[in-house]
Amino acid sequence: MPRPATNIGVVPANWYDIGFDDSTWATGPAPFTSNPNNPASTFGTDLGNAGAPFGGVAAPIPSTGTPWSANFDPYLRVNFNLVSPQALTLWIAIDNGINSIYLNGVRATGSVNAEGQGFRWESVFDIAANYTNGGMNTLALQLEDHGGSTAFMMMLTTDDPNTNPVFTTNPSTVPEPASLTLLGLGLAGLARRFRRRVS
Repeated sequence: MPRPATNIGVVPANWYDIGFDDSTWATGPAPFTSNPNNPASTFGTDLGNAGAPFGGVAAPIPSTGTPWSANFDPYLRVNFNLVSPQALTLWIAIDNGINSIYLNGVRATGSVNAEGQGFRWESVFDIAANYTNGGMNTLALQLEDHGGSTAFMMMLTTDDPNTNPVFTTNPSTVPEPASLTLLGLGLAGLARRFRRRVS
């Protein structure tokens, strides 16, 4: 079960920045779903591209997940480290949609399915290496729900050989190395942190 956020107030404007302090946000494992005891029931059965990043059959959807209540639009942050900047591919399955996606403060311009059941992987984006950092990186998303079931999974892999839509056409802004040192070691790793907002 996720750890509850200590404050459900207004989300700060800089919630997606790499240096934002998300230590009071709740944490929880993927997938996020309205049926955390049977997440697969909230995803479509057509796996689509699910095998592509694995070179074979995709891993099954986990048997448990993090509760995502209907009509809430959660904010998510995932921090991860790279040895050096490198091209990545972002894979997304979502029911219902995503309001915004940021990588290291750069907003995505690629569109995401805004309605319907979540399928692996219905939205796939190629991320150029110049949008990533050697060291800390932050992927931040705000999900949307329009009522009914909810479902969300994502993963990042090294660059998929297929040509996918680009993550963004916005200019890249790479943080100064000094700003990365302010993060401390406490934000390292792949913990997903989220805050829920009433629609």
